[in-house]
Amino acid sequence: MSALDARRQWLAQRHTELLAALRARREAPTEIPVAGSAGTPGMAPVGGDGPVARELSAPSARTALLIVGGVLVVVAALVFTVVSWGRLGIGGRAAVLLAVTACALALPRPLRRRQLTATAEASAAVGLALVLLDGYAARQAGLGGLDRVGTAGYWAALTALTAVGAAAYGWWQRLRLPLPVGFLLARLPGLLGTAAWGGTTEDYATAVIVTAAVDFAALNALTARDTAGRAGFRERVGGERAATALITVARAVGGGWALLGGVLAVGYAMVAPSPAEVVRAWVPLGLLVLLGTALCRGFRTLPFALRAGAEGVAVVALIVAVGAGLRYVLPSGWAVVGYAAPAALIAAWAAVSCARNGRWAKPATSRPAGEATDGPVGAATGGPTGGPAGAATDGPAGAATGGPTGGPFAPPYRVAAARGELVAASTTLLLAGVVVLPALAHALLRPVVHGVVLWGGGHPPRWSWQLAAPPLVVLWLSAAVLAVMAGLRARAVGEGDRHPDRLANALRHARALTAVPAVLLLPVALGLPYGWVLAAAVVASAAVAVNVVRRPAAALLPRLLVLAATGVLALLWSSADRAAVLAVWGLFAASAAVLAHVLSATTCPPAVRTTARVAGAFAVLALGVEAVASGDTAGLPGHVTAFAVLAVAVAAAGTAAAWHRIPGRGQVSTAVEGAGYALAAIAVVLTAVHPEALSLALAVTGVAGLAVALRPDRRRAALVGTGLLIASSWVRLALAGVSAPEAYTLPITAAALVIGHRRRTSTPGTGSWPAYGAGLSATMLPGLAAMWSNEDWVRPLLLGAAALLATVVGVRTRLQAPLVVGGGVLVLVGVHELAPTVLQVFGLLPRWVPVAAAGLLLLLLGATYEKRIDEARRLRDTVRSMT
Repeated sequence: MSALDARRQWLAQRHTELLAALRARREAPTEIPVAGSAGTPGMAPVGGDGPVARELSAPSARTALLIVGGVLVVVAALVFTVVSWGRLGIGGRAAVLLAVTACALALPRPLRRRQLTATAEASAAVGLALVLLDGYAARQAGLGGLDRVGTAGYWAALTALTAVGAAAYGWWQRLRLPLPVGFLLARLPGLLGTAAWGGTTEDYATAVIVTAAVDFAALNALTARDTAGRAGFRERVGGERAATALITVARAVGGGWALLGGVLAVGYAMVAPSPAEVVRAWVPLGLLVLLGTALCRGFRTLPFALRAGAEGVAVVALIVAVGAGLRYVLPSGWAVVGYAAPAALIAAWAAVSCARNGRWAKPATSRPAGEATDGPVGAATGGPTGGPAGAATDGPAGAATGGPTGGPFAPPYRVAAARGELVAASTTLLLAGVVVLPALAHALLRPVVHGVVLWGGGHPPRWSWQLAAPPLVVLWLSAAVLAVMAGLRARAVGEGDRHPDRLANALRHARALTAVPAVLLLPVALGLPYGWVLAAAVVASAAVAVNVVRRPAAALLPRLLVLAATGVLALLWSSADRAAVLAVWGLFAASAAVLAHVLSATTCPPAVRTTARVAGAFAVLALGVEAVASGDTAGLPGHVTAFAVLAVAVAAAGTAAAWHRIPGRGQVSTAVEGAGYALAAIAVVLTAVHPEALSLALAVTGVAGLAVALRPDRRRAALVGTGLLIASSWVRLALAGVSAPEAYTLPITAAALVIGHRRRTSTPGTGSWPAYGAGLSATMLPGLAAMWSNEDWVRPLLLGAAALLATVVGVRTRLQAPLVVGGGVLVLVGVHELAPTVLQVFGLLPRWVPVAAAGLLLLLLGATYEKRIDEARRLRDTVRSMT
């Protein structure tokens, strides 16, 4: 027995090897026999002495020939039917067409016996095309009174019979092509029958949905044997790959057809002009609901995603059907609520279902074998249609497992249904929110529009703040659904989880951001006065701020989102009234300062410290806005109000210096200091068009910069302060009409250079810019500006000499400041002196000469680019090496 078994194994292995060799030889390039050629006797490669690679394999060439031949045969039959039909009598015509059709349909069986499968498929395709030509010819000839039948009705019946016959023929002959041909032809009978009946949009939708239902029913019937363990369907269609492809295409086409019918039905129901038309639209919508429910709960071979999608389509159809009916029952303007209310109810119910069946629980470290997954149901079946394992997942085995929360996991069809319902209802509710978004945005920004006119210097007319109830109801429904989903998700994953769930956090944040306008716009919808609405926003913001101060570490981000949302709305709404701006911005500045003080004094997570920094910076900026608003309310001009802003900036710098010495508040002090710098820049800009005020503002800012430089960690601020003071002196000199600024700047330069030199010699490590930069710039830059506005030759000579001296000193001492300042001024002086001569030369030359010179210069620069870059790098390194 062992010898026989070994012999059997060897024969099976040899059989496999021989089959592989035959397949490889069949796929190999074909050679043409040539007597007397080199190499294999009687064989020679095509087209040369050596082997030539083929661009087409033998099966590809065969397929191409069969396709082209089949198309030519069909075209010939079409020409014969249309053009040459009248040359034969009725008997001859029928005999020719029936004979050719019968031959084409009968040839596949003998061809398959001879292993000519591709030729059999081509013959079957030609035969099916001829069947349609037979039908056309029969009607044109008036056989049996067919010419008296309506065109649409006749072709509806013919395509239906051809579709059924093609599917049956392909199943009987075990061919691949007739089944998809029949499936695709089945698209036409419903549409053609509806056209023959004179149907409307909802009738077409009904026909399309019914066609999709028939598609899935036929597909389920064909694959029923495979789910029972028999391979009848796969064998009939030509193997595993062909079955997978056919099922995928059938599902895609059937699903697309169902979606097309759903779009037609939904669109017609939403614009139906009368209740009677809405009732007529309920027919396709009801069929779509039944189809989606049946696909999700009854077709166990469908993948998880397709089952969830089918349930979602059914939910959308149900919501539209209910909303379309409520549109004629609810008052005017409430139609959107008719769609949003059922969507919100279904979304909440679906969220509860997801929480109950364990799909929102965190995965355990090990799952039982029968536990359902989030992926497709048929993923574990081993086949394209879902085998017995996939079918069993809907049974008790899939429901008996326990999750981490202790509850049983639901069967996959319930999971798919809940997921599809949740996504579809949430999407519909979101679309309803998009519809009411313009009305909500108008209500939120209405005070801002009035405030822009008010603070712009105009005289705004009387305004009213109103909001209709329906948009607010939709917003409340959205907030309620988000609250339900956030609570269920948080309970499912656990509030005390060390690794927070992203979806739970996203739901919390969305709930917070949606609840704020829903609550604050309620007084607007109730018609309360502007002051009451603004007070409600301010109180809400203050309450959240107090809660953050009392519990800084508990669920901080959602509360910060609420605080930011309420605060932003309160600040925006306050712009509609001057007194409100002063009160609200002042209150918020004080609240932010307290919040920064309290949060920075505690040992809290990084998020809390970031909140403290933001609060400190906002307090400074809010005081700046308060200063601007106070000045504008008092009727002060902008350049005078700028000094109030500058006072806030100086106070911020002092506060930052004081807080910097307190342990743990260094980051908050840095944020406060940065906000103060921003306000100082704004104040200087406000005085730009008034030179007197600009000079004073620069002087005050410079003195403040020197004061900041007293801090050991802010020594570089002395350079900025000195520069601002010099700029202030320049502005003052320009106002005085001084044409020779050197008389005023030379003493400052001498004093600054002496002080800088002593500082450099007494304090090792002092750079050349803090020591000599301000002193050199104090005279050279004003002199340079005066030189360009004066034709005198003395100033350029003296200034050039001073710049040359500074440059030489910088090179000799290897100091950066004298080299850069002196060299830059020297270059500009040279340009000033050469400018008239250059202009004269350019006036004498033809116009093309400068262009040509520029072109040659660019070519020269391009040719020596790499070398110059290397030299520039060496020069940069040399300058950087200076002190």
